[in-house]
Amino acid sequence: MTRALVTGGGGFLGSHLCERLLKEGWEVVCYDSLITGSETNVVHLLANPKFTFVNFDVVNHISFDGELDWVMHLASPASPPDYFQHPIHTMKVNAIGTLNALGLAKAKRASFFLTSTSEAYGDPLIHPQPESYWGNVNPIGPRGVYDEGKRFAEALTMAYHREHGIDIRIARIFNSVLADQVVVVFNDDQLHVDPVGEYADRAALDVLGTRTVRVPCFDPATLRMKLRQASATIRHVAQQEAFELKLRYGRSVKVTGDHSVFVRAADGRPIAKPVRDIRPGEHVAIPGQLPMVEKNRPRVVMSEEISTGHPEQLWDWRIKHQSVPDLVESHRDRLHAALLRSRRYKDTPNTRNTVSSTLRKWKKNQTLPLFALAVLNQDAPNDSLFGCYGGSNKWVPNEIELSDELLWICGFYLAEGAEHSANGVHFISFASDQYLLDRAQKILERQLCVATGMTAPSAGRAPSLYCHSKAVHRLFCNVLGLRERRIPSWVLQLPLKQAKHFLEGFRCGDGTHSGKKVGNELCFDTTSEKLAIDLSYLLLRFGLVASFGRYETTFTGRYGDRRFPFFRLTVCEIDNWDILSWDQGVRQALNARRTGDIVWSLVRSVEPCVVTANVFDFSVPDAENFVAGNGVFCHNTYGPRMRRRDGRAVPNFIDQALRGEDLTVHGDGSQTRSLCYVDDEIEGFWRFINSSHIGPMNIGNPHEVTILRLADMIANLAGSGSQITYIERPVDDPEVRCPDISLAHRVLGWEPQVALEDGLQRTIDWARNAWSVS
Repeated sequence: MTRALVTGGGGFLGSHLCERLLKEGWEVVCYDSLITGSETNVVHLLANPKFTFVNFDVVNHISFDGELDWVMHLASPASPPDYFQHPIHTMKVNAIGTLNALGLAKAKRASFFLTSTSEAYGDPLIHPQPESYWGNVNPIGPRGVYDEGKRFAEALTMAYHREHGIDIRIARIFNSVLADQVVVVFNDDQLHVDPVGEYADRAALDVLGTRTVRVPCFDPATLRMKLRQASATIRHVAQQEAFELKLRYGRSVKVTGDHSVFVRAADGRPIAKPVRDIRPGEHVAIPGQLPMVEKNRPRVVMSEEISTGHPEQLWDWRIKHQSVPDLVESHRDRLHAALLRSRRYKDTPNTRNTVSSTLRKWKKNQTLPLFALAVLNQDAPNDSLFGCYGGSNKWVPNEIELSDELLWICGFYLAEGAEHSANGVHFISFASDQYLLDRAQKILERQLCVATGMTAPSAGRAPSLYCHSKAVHRLFCNVLGLRERRIPSWVLQLPLKQAKHFLEGFRCGDGTHSGKKVGNELCFDTTSEKLAIDLSYLLLRFGLVASFGRYETTFTGRYGDRRFPFFRLTVCEIDNWDILSWDQGVRQALNARRTGDIVWSLVRSVEPCVVTANVFDFSVPDAENFVAGNGVFCHNTYGPRMRRRDGRAVPNFIDQALRGEDLTVHGDGSQTRSLCYVDDEIEGFWRFINSSHIGPMNIGNPHEVTILRLADMIANLAGSGSQITYIERPVDDPEVRCPDISLAHRVLGWEPQVALEDGLQRTIDWARNAWSVS
């Protein structure tokens, strides 16, 4: 296990770095004197057995019992008021503290990571600042204690690298702005309806910026649903209580207390409000429809769907076509050589004869394994048949049209179907009303060209239909993605004229068929909560809001008093009960107000719930909302750890704006700064640590903003009436500050992902609660 000692780990960046290292499975020892850091920044980590906190000043000799892989030196006051108040200590921690940290790294044969600063460039004469620029620093000015302290730390680190061969990384960081349930997100137009943590772990946003990530949200101006690009997926460790918000129509979402949803304001428009402040009787925004990136899927080609991975994995499947004999003959030598190399044939004196016999058999039977197609880099011929390699002669078409009938049977299978695959036996089956089984049987036999069987009903048991075919089993379970008992994303993304056939098939399986409900409401039942959520989103594509409920039932004759939970979606008050015409339009009269595409749902309860280790947000510029839970609009918030009034522009301006005080700008405010979101900064650190480059390397945001513009943005985002006043500019205050990050982009594939305005809004939302400012 990798172990790191992090100095300054109780600080702003240090605490986030500790979190990231722990997330990556490292053991972390945090040293901090708490002169400017805070134990509250790491209190949530203390329960982790891999984390240790030590109140220690690294100006003193550092000793540590045990092995270390990394020493990471982040200890230092970092804001002007701090190093103006503690000038000598600032010099000591950057000089003696760096010396002690390097000595520990040398003694433990550990790698060393130093966070330097953009202040190493001083008031730069080159813009933007590349790592090769030596800077323009006043060594005897009030800022010199910090600027020159960091420059000395860089020089000392390089000296230890050259003389003692210590593996080092020097990061020059620029200013940082800090920053949970099912979400709907499009990653490169591929739909995901997943718990956000799973999505973030599997896909999230590509830090290289090569993926386009969009989420459904309402347009703040028109209140109509749109897809908007998300600039970041935000993960942070939960440090506060969490609540489950339960609404009418069975909608719910679990969020931290400072996370906001949208309530109906006095003017009828949505306004973000923290969940901890919401009370029963208020109305919360839920979507009345779901925008979609539509994708037509006219057919599947079985050989293409399965031909992935190493060719050796493709021996289980084959195609059949009249052109195979000519294909084998024209590539006989190539195929012969490939078979001799294949692990399928043991190297014996008879191997060559066995291989020749195999090729003759392929020609005679007009069959070819997918292994051979992969070797020849050939596609299966048109109108081929597809089946398993071996004794079975059960074939299906290699190219299968996703007709309206097959889409119907996909929905029917998801509702009523079952599958079996063990000990060489593979089949799918359906249990339902006879007339529906007759329809399914005709589709399977006509379109897939397979034999089926029927089991007659018996006492307490419905009739059933079955199909013994490994290829059909593979089609339904794997290729069409129906094994997981979820509506696959390809179905959710179909044009409505196709998606309606799938939904009709599901209705025939698990929907309302008879009784007094017919013509009054439509019910879908399932034992899977995830499937119920999928159905609710599919119904939203037609503009229909379903009520989501959890119920229990009993089967007394078979199981006694045992209770079985299930989920029911109910659609009421629609003008047309024929699903197959819904693509032409269907209207629903809800007992709820609508504003644009927003439906206002009554709050039934707000209850405490167990919080997850991490919580998540999407940053959605110009919208700042997304859909989560089983259909609730959430607002973006996060929990930064910037200290109030620490002397830097961002926390100072936020504090002043929230208090309604004037925002004090130094000079005329034309000086520029670049601000980097902390998750971006930590990602840069992580990539740098795992690279072979020693640095120095700029880790920051190349987009500048003037101090005056920054003040205006914060005042507007805070909804403050604060005015701007101008005060004398400090000595040696740099005119420009902007990193050239081409080195980090080239070596690490890194660049910031979060827009300044998004980060500022989250910081303001957090500060309003954390600093108890109203």
